[in-house]
Amino acid sequence: MTRIARSAVFIGFDRLCHEYQVNPHTVLLRCGLDPLVLRRADLYLPYARFAQALTLAAEEGHCPNFGLLLSEYHDYLVLGPFGLLLAQAESFSEVLKLTQQYVHLHAQGVALSAQQEGDHLQVEYRLELPEADDLRQLLELGLGVVHRSMHSLFGEQWQPLEVSMRHACMGQLEDYTRFFGCPVLFDQPRDGIRAGAQTIELRPREQRPQLKTHLLEQYAHRHQIPTDLVSRVRLILQSILSTGEASLDVVARLLGQHPRSLQYALQQQSLNFRQLLDEVRYNEARQQLQLSRQSITDLALHLGYSDETAFSRAFKRWSGVPPRLWREQSRSGAQAIASASPESDRQR
Repeated sequence: MTRIARSAVFIGFDRLCHEYQVNPHTVLLRCGLDPLVLRRADLYLPYARFAQALTLAAEEGHCPNFGLLLSEYHDYLVLGPFGLLLAQAESFSEVLKLTQQYVHLHAQGVALSAQQEGDHLQVEYRLELPEADDLRQLLELGLGVVHRSMHSLFGEQWQPLEVSMRHACMGQLEDYTRFFGCPVLFDQPRDGIRAGAQTIELRPREQRPQLKTHLLEQYAHRHQIPTDLVSRVRLILQSILSTGEASLDVVARLLGQHPRSLQYALQQQSLNFRQLLDEVRYNEARQQLQLSRQSITDLALHLGYSDETAFSRAFKRWSGVPPRLWREQSRSGAQAIASASPESDRQR
């Protein structure tokens, strides 16, 4: 199975490439990736090709710790809906549990675990990506993101004692020590971070200001801040679609309304929640079918469907053709598929 990742993994990639006189577009094209992934954070791509791009950029730029440096552009906020969930956690153990449960929404093939070892907590980071030839840059990026995310969530409470990696040191040891703020050991039996046993009991610091700034940046990127109810519902649905929690109850709670009050307000505009959910799913489905290479099954799960059959049935109801045929027609330059919103549930 080809493991995929959100194109948000490329955040900071172009800037870092330019810093080391590397053409990021050339790197991506050599890896079979569309440079569009540098401008959109919500596309999906084969994770192994991202690993290949990191390795190639490191070689072209003569920057052996390219992956680690890229992690300086990342923390939990680049993780999309999964990152927003982490910001609501009440303890380190809950952060770990949420990561184990939802990290696949950001990148498939990543595994994080923790276990007590005497007076220490060992956080182990694993990449299960057999289709990739060289995972060293991706591994260093991953450990860097874990470290920065924990520091963002827990502040100075997060104090790693030691970082270990299975591969040999590729850059200057002092650069790694400076980044993690602790000894870094190479040629070790596992990849991970060791911290004090009390780490498991840490409580995240208040994230409201950071989340507000992040959301305002997202709104600014969309060129306008939605003020009307329908636009706000659509924005929330876009944000939580892949979590499988895109329900009336959840959206109403995020808006601070009772579900029945929200449904009534939508009905006053001749709309209903199911219709808006279908519209958001349809728009997202068309974008992903046209711009990404993920499988129909993965797309169905990303849109919150239980399986491919349910998604295919819904997409055919909206567009008149199955998703595979729509993708073929879109990419072959055939007559454009009508872009009207789905007609399902209009009369409810």
